[in-house]
Amino acid sequence: MRIAALDVGSNSLHLVVVEVDSVGNQRVLTREKAMVRLARGNAQTGEINPEAFREGLEALALMAQVIEGFHCDTVMACGTAALRDARNAPDFLREAARLGIPIRIISGEEEARLIHLAVSHAIPFPEGPATLVDIGGGSTELTWVEGGRALASTSIPFGLQRLAEACPTENPPTLADLKRLRRFTRKVLKKAGKGLPAGLPAPILILGTSGTLEDLASGSSGTVRFDAAQLRRFKKKLWSTDAAGRLRLGVPPKRAEVLHVGAAWAAALLDWLGNPPVQHLPVGLREGMIWDALAHGGAAIPPLAERRRASVEALAIRHDPDPGHSRHVSDLADQLFLAVQPWFELGEREREWLQHASRLHDIGFSIAEKGHHKHGAYLLRAATLPGFWPEEVEILAQVVRHHRGKDPDPEKHEAFRNLPPWHRDTVRKLTGILRAADALDRRRRQSVTGVSLEDGEPALTFRIRGSGELGPELEALDSKGSLLVQLLGRPVRVVLETTL
Repeated sequence: MRIAALDVGSNSLHLVVVEVDSVGNQRVLTREKAMVRLARGNAQTGEINPEAFREGLEALALMAQVIEGFHCDTVMACGTAALRDARNAPDFLREAARLGIPIRIISGEEEARLIHLAVSHAIPFPEGPATLVDIGGGSTELTWVEGGRALASTSIPFGLQRLAEACPTENPPTLADLKRLRRFTRKVLKKAGKGLPAGLPAPILILGTSGTLEDLASGSSGTVRFDAAQLRRFKKKLWSTDAAGRLRLGVPPKRAEVLHVGAAWAAALLDWLGNPPVQHLPVGLREGMIWDALAHGGAAIPPLAERRRASVEALAIRHDPDPGHSRHVSDLADQLFLAVQPWFELGEREREWLQHASRLHDIGFSIAEKGHHKHGAYLLRAATLPGFWPEEVEILAQVVRHHRGKDPDPEKHEAFRNLPPWHRDTVRKLTGILRAADALDRRRRQSVTGVSLEDGEPALTFRIRGSGELGPELEALDSKGSLLVQLLGRPVRVVLETTL
């Protein structure tokens, strides 16, 4: 079996093609890389700029030829932060599909999971605690590991390119630029820390898996390992010169404009984690994609979406007492998903999970009204759902279980505690969205017809469109929407637009 895995990242496109024998041994047939910086300019315009768009498609066309030449049985392509956020990402995905490369946009949590999977197969984890760090162009993924077990994970929506655009610097950069960047990164890390469990052990080692950390390792020590002191010395060199001077330091041309920002970000992360040494590993998202496919018999994705929808609908028909309500909640939840996606960094698979969980959220009523959320989770776990992997069924069950009642808490809910950390984060986010959508159909009249979220300072604006008097829905939203507001980390102002 031959498997091709393509990581369409915010900075670079990475392709690996492997041949797998009957007992699972892998042989790498080729590796290809193209740095196109899809995230360049995204922060200012909200779109992939024309040059990066064109270069990205040109690189994909070449990689499509490579894949075709190896006659691959399974082809996977995953898009990350740049494609999660850009308004014109659908246009890019459409053009990529015409080249024979359908790209699946994945969440920050899924990135963290796949990177952990890649690292776990690359080296034995150290006996003490470690943290996996991947600095991409648009986001940074971290996973805390001890004894081989993942303890916690987070996706920070800032990577090398996005930070460089959020805190632009002169050429050469100034001390004022550095101070402004330090203030910004402190704020970003303070927010990231609020979503992590208390008492995480300080890592004795950072395992880095990105091109940014590879370049910083090369410049700091000339090897795959470096410490905080070596990084600080190299950072000082990067900040003491312009882009042309960084080229003379050996920085790759397409990273010379921004690697000084990457060095400051990496130094801030090291300081936040207690300044352990760093070891760079030559694996990443694409290797995790391959191991994930092999865990499912070599399949790139679960079976066809139509089959999955049919199995969900069959379960809903048997148990859902009010399909009009659940379908309307599913529609509102989908609108909310798209509205919060820039803040939650979610992908296509999470959107699909939310649609299915929304359709099934009230099936527990077929057993009893009291505790129907718990009964619904039981029915989901007991059902046969063709087209879903077992771990997906558990995620759906957890979202249904927590769509009402207390917030999901690993200390209080054993089944939630047993989820991997990246799936706990996903369940929290999808639960927050479903609770708000369910509240907006409190009286089951489908009076709320549309929802959107608009950025602003200091509050986000939650715009609700509907007809008639919506007081009960707003009252329910005030209560059930608290988890969503908490996860957004910003105050939310509600604006109502109604017609008679």
